[in-house]
Amino acid sequence: MIHIPPDWALTTTHIASEYVSHQFLALIGRRPNAIPPLKLDFVMLMACSKLASTLTDAYRNPITINLDVTRYAEVLQMMETGINPAHEDSLLARYPPDSQIHLDWPAVVCNKFGIIVFWYLPGAIDLAIQNDMAAASIATAPALLVLATARAMISQAEYVAKTYIICGLVWLK
Repeated sequence: MIHIPPDWALTTTHIASEYVSHQFLALIGRRPNAIPPLKLDFVMLMACSKLASTLTDAYRNPITINLDVTRYAEVLQMMETGINPAHEDSLLARYPPDSQIHLDWPAVVCNKFGIIVFWYLPGAIDLAIQNDMAAASIATAPALLVLATARAMISQAEYVAKTYIICGLVWLK
């Protein structure tokens, strides 16, 4: 287990994620039962148990699609927008779907080699917790924007400084 100082804001998140991981492994039969940590309140324990249960349901419900995701990813362009109809048509012709799948129960969707492409986890996180997460994201967005902007400015300044140094060295030669 990774040590995170108890006064950090991420401590509870880390404890919860460790519990979900242990509970999931216990539910699929790869570890003994997980003991709920005393540092999590009842609501958080129930949410963690629900998430572990949903992950287990999905893990036990694999769906295979006849697609080589690696080859498909190689033909995608960087920062694919999905709004170029000609490109979309060529991808569809090159990689036609072999069947339609309808997901209405937790599942893992695997490519033809058994590699998990994505997890479908409806209801894994309670709506009230999703609302709390959204509110926290909105509340922290301005601070994160300031940090990202400051980091971008520092990166740009470093780039300019390196460019001047490189140009200066080239000019001196």
